[in-house]
Amino acid sequence: MRIQKNPFHLKGYHGAELFCNREKETSKLIENAKNGVNTTLFSIRRMGKTGLIHHAFNTLGKEDKGGKWKCIYVDIYATQSIAEFTNQLASAIFKSFPPGNNIGEKFLNLIKGFSPIISYDSYTSVPEISFSYKQPKQYIHSLTGLFKFLEQQKTQVIIAIDEFQQITNYPEKNTEAILRTIIQQLNNVVFIFSGSHKHLLLEIFNSAKRPFFSSTQALHLIEIDKEKYREYIRRIFSERKRKIDKESTDFILEWTKIHTYYTQALCNKIFTQNISIIKIDHVYLACDSILKEQETMFFQYRNLLTSSQWNLLKAIAKEGKVYQPTGIEFVGKYNLGNPSSVRRSLAALENKEMVFKETNKAAGYFQVYDCFLSRWLER
Repeated sequence: MRIQKNPFHLKGYHGAELFCNREKETSKLIENAKNGVNTTLFSIRRMGKTGLIHHAFNTLGKEDKGGKWKCIYVDIYATQSIAEFTNQLASAIFKSFPPGNNIGEKFLNLIKGFSPIISYDSYTSVPEISFSYKQPKQYIHSLTGLFKFLEQQKTQVIIAIDEFQQITNYPEKNTEAILRTIIQQLNNVVFIFSGSHKHLLLEIFNSAKRPFFSSTQALHLIEIDKEKYREYIRRIFSERKRKIDKESTDFILEWTKIHTYYTQALCNKIFTQNISIIKIDHVYLACDSILKEQETMFFQYRNLLTSSQWNLLKAIAKEGKVYQPTGIEFVGKYNLGNPSSVRRSLAALENKEMVFKETNKAAGYFQVYDCFLSRWLER
């Protein structure tokens, strides 16, 4: 059988044809943007937030025949200060409005007044802009100028700021107030604030003591509908002349807990087997292969945790979801010691992002963050 390009991508956005479902979420982001409503988009990591943002941008672009909208994506995960935030934003705008058109030339003239350093990534050729100021106030001045420039354009602008909770780590403790002061004056710019630390984002936007209080509409991204995901998987395989039965797709979704990244990764591994008729044994083989490939890394986790933390992590993995981690039944079943010790270990695992707390209609529960690690620990 001729080897085909793998359609189950693990990073980046590859168009609507390879994007699964999320119709309601996509419509909500676009609806909010058109109505001038800022959105807070949150979920646990690797659930597909970034892909959803790019899909919403792509969908809006197809609808926008008159060129009335401009979409800008900024990832601030690696930023450590308001200076780096300003540099990232400037680079994202420069990428969206490159020199060669009217708006691009205007933007280039604007930033020339800020004395920038313009460079290009050696691997991607993506432009990067940085400012070198000695005083933080100079970055705030530039930041204000960047947003003012966007506000003055005839196009409507949507800015998606990914991993927005990162601003809480900046040394400038008034960052939220600075951004809120600038943003609340904008009428032509709509924001999507995205992040994977639910409690931090909710604190930023839901606490009456914080500058961004009640300034956005929340959108919680959860698992894709099982039926929709099953149809998607079978369609993608079928279009590439491969058949996969219902038993296999159901096992894929159960084993990966319908967590977008891990579902894609397992399907990617199955696709590499280059088999025309995929059976459950082929899926088992792919699962085993993934766990063996990551086993060395998983063992390293053990060296980074105390024995109490490691034992608690294993116990949570074996249970799948733990609603009462300090309850007598759970603690006794896995010989975890006393509740106070479990509480300390749980806090440490949350801080290290080894486990996370999620809430459903029934109650809150704890789960191992990495689905593959969880399956490996079950063994």
